[in-house]
Amino acid sequence: MQQKHNEGVINSVTQWIMNNLDQRLSIDDIAAKSGYSKWYLQKLFARYHNETLARYIRKKKLACCVSELKYTGLPIINLAVKYHFESQQSFTRSFKQVMGCTPLFCRKRKLDQEASQRLRASDDPCAICRQADFSRSEQQTAISLPAVHNAASARIRCTLR
Repeated sequence: MQQKHNEGVINSVTQWIMNNLDQRLSIDDIAAKSGYSKWYLQKLFARYHNETLARYIRKKKLACCVSELKYTGLPIINLAVKYHFESQQSFTRSFKQVMGCTPLFCRKRKLDQEASQRLRASDDPCAICRQADFSRSEQQTAISLPAVHNAASARIRCTLR
């Protein structure tokens, strides 16, 4: 019974996060809304989503940015401000760490109409990059990948292998 209740709380927290990605989301505020302590909420969330609450929020905010980069002309700094990153530099650093490329490269990479439709319907915007047949030489010259650390598992696999 407790597990069903916890799952319901995590689902409602997840839905609330998705509806408020353009707001400043602090773990303290989310915990207060859930009725759980910060520590317990993070533990439950990690159990259900297999990643930390903070990483989940960051990834979802950055995934929203992919669509805005592709389909709007908003300056990158405006996206950083809209999604409450500390600076354009921290936004770019997070984007590159999670998505595997810079926001500017993401914006410049053109998709055909079919790929654009898949992007709009996708929960994983980088799946489009994996499915598109971008040449390895284009990828290597356009994306300078950071040194590989143990945090590689936290990165969304945007780059082709």
